[in-house]
Amino acid sequence: MHDDRLYDEKELEKSWLLSYSDLITLLFVIVIIIAATQTKSIQSQKEDVQKEKASLEKVHESLDLLNLQKLELQREVYQLEARQKELKGEKVKEGSEDTANVPKRPMGLSDSSERDMETVRNQLSSALAELNLDYEETEEGLRIRLPETILFTSGSADLQAQGKQVVGTVAGVLKRFEHKVRIEGYTDDVPISRSSFQSNWELSSARAISVMREMVDANSLPASRFTVAGLGEYKPLVDNSNAENRAKNRRVEIVILGEK
Repeated sequence: MHDDRLYDEKELEKSWLLSYSDLITLLFVIVIIIAATQTKSIQSQKEDVQKEKASLEKVHESLDLLNLQKLELQREVYQLEARQKELKGEKVKEGSEDTANVPKRPMGLSDSSERDMETVRNQLSSALAELNLDYEETEEGLRIRLPETILFTSGSADLQAQGKQVVGTVAGVLKRFEHKVRIEGYTDDVPISRSSFQSNWELSSARAISVMREMVDANSLPASRFTVAGLGEYKPLVDNSNAENRAKNRRVEIVILGEK
């Protein structure tokens, strides 16, 4: 005769599996809920970051526009003052104190190109200020002068870590625009003795190429925008009469042209 008590005992022994499976299922559901909540939170944070980034970009654009409007107003004021003096019979002479401070535009630029260059100028000024560097405005465009001490060791064309940082900062500004860029290498007049390069001309060329490659390879700027030149010792900033002057002449210059 079948013993019902034996059957009940066997079923009782297996009943813990049901409780265990229920517990595992509950834990699995809790994990899924937590993961979904975290994913939603991360997505929300990403959206907040994107909104803040867009807001900052709008602020920068507004500042650039205000600076451009300020420049245009300055030109109009100078022109009106000059016209007023002409009407009074006081002709303004070229190069006088009245016209020396009139903001100049690079030669051959249209109004739209000038506005673009003004934006480049503002953003570049802000970026270089953090590196304690400056730029010069010329008829061609904006010229950034980088000393050898920041970029290279003596006789080398391999960029140092600090040099890569500086070049990366300039490249970060150039990424937002399409202007062509010329990179020029310069040295002093001391003949090369301890270097793999046979002349200052070759060293200056290699350094210009090294800066260009950093912008193209490490910062993803198109190579078609660049030209390079090695000018060696032949266009010094100052005479090479002492060590301080020679250090000034050892440099790489990045010229941001008005042309796109």
